[in-house]
Amino acid sequence: STWDIFIRTRTFMALEEYYDLEGAKLYDIQSVGLSCFQKCLFPSLRASWKLTPNPTMKIADLACGTGNFTRPLKRLSGGTVIGVDLSGAMIEYARKKEQENPLGITYIKADCSKDLLQVPEIAALAPFDMINVAWLVEYAKDITQLRQMIKNMYNLLRPGGVVYSLAENTDMALADIVALQRYGMLFPGVTDPAKEEVYDYKEKKDAAYSVAIYIEDPKLPPCVLGYYSWTMETVEQIIREVGFSKYERQKKLMCASENEYEAEFYRTYTECPDMILTQATKQLHFH
Repeated sequence: STWDIFIRTRTFMALEEYYDLEGAKLYDIQSVGLSCFQKCLFPSLRASWKLTPNPTMKIADLACGTGNFTRPLKRLSGGTVIGVDLSGAMIEYARKKEQENPLGITYIKADCSKDLLQVPEIAALAPFDMINVAWLVEYAKDITQLRQMIKNMYNLLRPGGVVYSLAENTDMALADIVALQRYGMLFPGVTDPAKEEVYDYKEKKDAAYSVAIYIEDPKLPPCVLGYYSWTMETVEQIIREVGFSKYERQKKLMCASENEYEAEFYRTYTECPDMILTQATKQLHFH
């Protein structure tokens, strides 16, 4: 079909604003559609937040997309929550969801690779107690953009505030990547572990490499997510350089299913997921 061809040939890159409203709608469905995300990745991220109702809390969700994390952040905290994304279509779709089911979230169109304190609506609310980043640094095209994204996280936080994020697991071996295909993630060119040259980018340190992951659902056309791959070492180095005093990685995920057979099925994913949880804390100032 024309729609199928359109999706197959289109790479969604938020920094290039490829999304239109239909693309944002597809992303909204596909980004939460994988069962391993629903059963393992998302519950693990939400558990890491450790949120309790606090109406005075202020939270920013950077690269919020269509609000799939912004909304639970608001529900769990009851505080002031904003979502920020460069894509006008993503913001429009997030606002549509907010209009249909109001929670009191403000969505702001802004470029996270530029100084966010120059955006009046964001600066007026800063500093924030917490920042959530589910998929941002993977859109940095170069080290300058990567540094500014991380600097924004630091500058927007109050002392003692924490950034919770999902980061690409660049420590995965090729066999680990191939194993993820059982969960619906299809990596172009990967059909045999012998094809290690496909993943040569993992040897690069301070350079990005554009790759695509096809996330397929038998009921939907495939969604192609294009992004740039930065090693965890490079990201951590910049996190520490901008001033964060504490940085932690959680490389294993939980499985939210109480069914022992499901838990066993997802064990491969929970032991070596494509994304890991990280926390970065801004140092308290003592006088």
